[in-house]
Amino acid sequence: MHLTHLRDLAVDTPLPSGHAFLSAASGMVVCGSALYVVADDAQCLGVFDLGTGEPGRLIPLIAGELPKDAVERKKQKPDFEILLALPCAGATRLLAMGSGSTSQRMRGALIDLPDHNAPASVRLIDLQALFAAIAPLVPEINLEGAVLRCDQLLLFNRGNMEYPASQIIAVPLSALLEGGPITATLHAELQLPTVSGVPLTVTDACLLESGHILLSAVAEATDNSYADGALLGAAIVELDANLNVRVIEPLDPILKVEGLSAQIMADGVHLLCVTDADDPDAASSLYRRVLGARA
Repeated sequence: MHLTHLRDLAVDTPLPSGHAFLSAASGMVVCGSALYVVADDAQCLGVFDLGTGEPGRLIPLIAGELPKDAVERKKQKPDFEILLALPCAGATRLLAMGSGSTSQRMRGALIDLPDHNAPASVRLIDLQALFAAIAPLVPEINLEGAVLRCDQLLLFNRGNMEYPASQIIAVPLSALLEGGPITATLHAELQLPTVSGVPLTVTDACLLESGHILLSAVAEATDNSYADGALLGAAIVELDANLNVRVIEPLDPILKVEGLSAQIMADGVHLLCVTDADDPDAASSLYRRVLGARA
């Protein structure tokens, strides 16, 4: 599958890195003509207009700035890997979530974006109870994607070379938002194909109107949830409503897609993706593709 490049994710205000772009896009939501993106090495939300292509604006999610030093930055970053739209009358409500792969990454943010350019409201969420409930179900925590089905969050925990499977875990959304006790259930394990001995593992998920789920997956040569590795392959994966693998379409050229959004239209599934180059000096990019008709 070939993806078409639309734009780099330039922003109108330089980040602490000095760059006026997002460099590690990891989660995305599309609402109308607005594209919302979180990056795993930043503490803000990027907001882009799909209709104009102008630089995006930044909404702070966590006060303060991350260190410029790459090693210290990696230690302290919130690692926002998930961005999800939640039901909300008269406004846009988003949920950003950290991966949980370190104690610094067990935070979330509930973001309300009222109409008419009113200021955004951000409420930080402590996700330690969530990750405590997930820990017994997975060999290593590294949440990378989520979809909402009714009041149930399906969370996608990414594998690696040491633990090749990616897990799908269900938790009640209401319990997560209200801060009460959380019960997590392991729904499925995905054993995706390997590329040169490296397994494809899940980096994001989005729910189609049909009930099917699209996943981005990459084959990254790393044996843990912290270190980056060489990128050997990438694919878009389709699951049916019962979470069975239906289609696996390799990407050519290979791109590290970490966020995706899709909508079923008359001519097929319109797919948008954002990428992470694992290079703080390289801008993340937005890509598109219209897939064939889906059930």
